[in-house]
Amino acid sequence: MRLPEPTGATGDDAPRSLAPRLTASVPMPRRDMPRRDMPRREWLASAISVVAIAGCGSKSETSAPEAETVRTDVPLRVVWVGQDSDAETLRRTWSSISEQPLDVRVVPPPRSSIDANGEELFNQAASTDVLIYPLAMMAELVGKKRLMPLLKKNGSASGLRDADDVVAEVFASAERTSLQVALRTATSYSGERLAAPLGGHLPALLLGEGAGENTIATWADYDAFVQSSDGRVCEPTAPSWAAAMYLWRLASSLTATWLFERESLAPLFNEPEYVAVLQQMAATVKRSQDASGGRSPSQIYDAVSRGELIGGIGFPQSDEMLESVMVRLENLPAGSGRVSNESPGEFRRDLVRAMMDPFLLVGSLAASCRQTAAAYTFLDWIAGGEGSQPLYRNISSMIDTTTPPNDSSSVAVERYRSWLIRQLSSTSFVTTLQLPGAKEYYGTLDESVRSCVHGEMSATDACAEITDQWLRLHRKYDLPSQKRAWRRAQGIS
Repeated sequence: MRLPEPTGATGDDAPRSLAPRLTASVPMPRRDMPRRDMPRREWLASAISVVAIAGCGSKSETSAPEAETVRTDVPLRVVWVGQDSDAETLRRTWSSISEQPLDVRVVPPPRSSIDANGEELFNQAASTDVLIYPLAMMAELVGKKRLMPLLKKNGSASGLRDADDVVAEVFASAERTSLQVALRTATSYSGERLAAPLGGHLPALLLGEGAGENTIATWADYDAFVQSSDGRVCEPTAPSWAAAMYLWRLASSLTATWLFERESLAPLFNEPEYVAVLQQMAATVKRSQDASGGRSPSQIYDAVSRGELIGGIGFPQSDEMLESVMVRLENLPAGSGRVSNESPGEFRRDLVRAMMDPFLLVGSLAASCRQTAAAYTFLDWIAGGEGSQPLYRNISSMIDTTTPPNDSSSVAVERYRSWLIRQLSSTSFVTTLQLPGAKEYYGTLDESVRSCVHGEMSATDACAEITDQWLRLHRKYDLPSQKRAWRRAQGIS
């Protein structure tokens, strides 16, 4: 006889299909009882006990009684780089599917305090079980020995374990797909998988009402589109976003060596191709309504969806975003980055390349973890597992890339997910900023780009300033160490 499924929370934020609550009792399944007929509460408890023996990296033997029981009264320690409100959403959602409490410590997100250093994160990371942090901080966390590699589990959407399938399957939805290569590569370092992605937003070319049937294949086409729109087309140049937009333009425009000279690690911003990309970006921005300021990608999407703008570059970040105008999503303009002899600033179309946002939110197992089984279960759940849906509805920095989208939906985020998943599966990606001190590299880049696109600084001077600042940071963080870190970020041991 099939036993009843446990009931869970109700209301708008209730998970669509709740996973079981963690309990301390550990009944094992009978051989004559199919697993699907076993109560999910009991299944989870027995599942976690199977892998609890491994501990948190300890090789000492565990006694039988200890191996059979997982205490759920001990809080799982989580460091969350983000907003307090998002951390509260995390606690509330987890409590609806688990009796184990969370001890969440919040560190301000670097995108809102880009001039701050990362010492608070590194200090907090020394005594936690799980870290939720921006991708750009990975290299420095590795250097400070704060992370533990994730073990790969064949067939898992998040790919977190190589032990029994038991734990990962507790929260896994049957609808989850395997992780896209782009995200798997972005969350690996020196060939080791170190994190599970919780986001993955990429910028799209947005075409709204009044855009017509324009074909925008190159950045020159995009510039002409801005001119013809009377400035009602914008790209992200708000503080902390200008650097990302410049890097996204570079990624789609260049086929040359990416950011640094291979042997010396000398920054390449003084090269003609890099200067030309910034020069063209500045000229385009100065023709737009954002000539003196700047907006974020979600603000631009909102303006296009309301008909304020007829186009731009951005993405939606809220399920509640209402569209007065249906927004068409297209790939970013592309080019090879080779300046044409006929017209400087024109780029020849070639293989499309993209770059993950340096502030993509990821989750890792901390080197100081003391509850490996519970930590792995939590990571697999937060990376799109069953019952995590309220997180993705309410935390703007997260987006579900593992559950197949509803292609017929009229919801902005759902239509964007459909486009995004195709991009993550088909586009070539370059390495994002992965160096110790990445936050400082990114901050100086952002300041110089904004001085160029919203100020009086020329593209040549801005690129020279970026180069000087990055060379200074090379020396600050030790050039030989930075060379090793950049090679490891590209998967070279």
